[in-house]
Amino acid sequence: MKKSTIFTTLSFLTVFSTGAFALDLNNPLPNWVDARREKADGKPPVMATGLKAAPPSGFRIPAEYEPAAAVVLGWAGYTPMLAGIAKAAAGPGHAQVWALSGPASISGVPAASYSRLPINLDTVWVRDYGPFGLSAGANRPGIVDTVYRHYQYRRNDDAVPTNLAKAKKIDVFAMPIILDGGNLMVDSKGNLFMTKRTYIWNSDKSEAAVNSALKTYFGVKNIITFEYSGYPGEPADGTGHIDMFMKLLNDHTVLIAQAVEEPFKSNSEKAMAYFKGKTAPDGQPYKIIPVKAWVGGGTWYTYTNSLIVNNTAIIPSYSGHPSEEAAAKAAYEAGISGVTVVQVPSDDSITAGGSIHCTTQLIPVLPGKALKASDVFTAAPEFQAVDVSAPVSPLRGSGSDNAVDQLVNSL
Repeated sequence: MKKSTIFTTLSFLTVFSTGAFALDLNNPLPNWVDARREKADGKPPVMATGLKAAPPSGFRIPAEYEPAAAVVLGWAGYTPMLAGIAKAAAGPGHAQVWALSGPASISGVPAASYSRLPINLDTVWVRDYGPFGLSAGANRPGIVDTVYRHYQYRRNDDAVPTNLAKAKKIDVFAMPIILDGGNLMVDSKGNLFMTKRTYIWNSDKSEAAVNSALKTYFGVKNIITFEYSGYPGEPADGTGHIDMFMKLLNDHTVLIAQAVEEPFKSNSEKAMAYFKGKTAPDGQPYKIIPVKAWVGGGTWYTYTNSLIVNNTAIIPSYSGHPSEEAAAKAAYEAGISGVTVVQVPSDDSITAGGSIHCTTQLIPVLPGKALKASDVFTAAPEFQAVDVSAPVSPLRGSGSDNAVDQLVNSL
């Protein structure tokens, strides 16, 4: 294993990053690497850090069901779905919409709620490469920038957190851990839930070292891990992310996908067994709500890949399944008091390995401040050197017959 020191400067990390891949909105890249169109560049990741290696005391990553200021979208395909998400987020969700490489405007989204940021992208999967939003006691947010799993293939994507931080003048903190946002779920009591896929991505480090980084940068106390469908081999859903089979609706209610096909059936049963009979951190027993999921044509269809923004649940809709759709809506209504459920068609994106959750990220509410689309923040980031270590051998594959995963080398 080698180590490389990555230096990033304000002049190098511009909002208009460059890359060899030309976006094709009509043929977007899947969640996994497409070997026919993508090649690894062999370069180390682009990372940036603030004045300290980790966020200062007081910063933490909030639960998705806590107040949110903005929804971040990566405008790189699946335009009708993204427009539906934007309308729901700005409407009943009462959030700003920050669209990276988005259109000048979106029908149904008020101009006062919309901000277009000319940041170059490779893919739509902003949940995985995008900013992890932090809240703080001070009147400013923060961003954690992790190493995107596909950074050697998708250079623009990997640079998004730093470029967004620069555009909005938000503090950014670099965590030298490979982590996709789809494999991160937190409650409001300091508990982080993920699958063991994160340990496989960071196989050069001990589990204790990975857990320590997660606790330090996200302000969490406990790490709870689950297997994914296909563990310890290739993920059957193509990602191995927790958001493909599980969703916290509040501190004591969890939605879990339930399927009849293996290995999804056994994996969900193990997840349910973990929560069954346990008392949640808020003192209430965990409530488990099963929701139907299924495999069709090699695609894993799940309703847990949703977004909760200010008591609005934006959930996927799949054509030809009216009874499942109605049951999914009822499940969210049973789990979240007074929720507004908005169903957005996701037939195209789910075949590429993701849905609503995979294409969104959240920026938390700033204490005592109403966010405007034009807002910038006073604490501009300063970039320093970051030591990054990564396994020399390739990471495990994506679970797709047509895909290869990133090679982490040349470090």
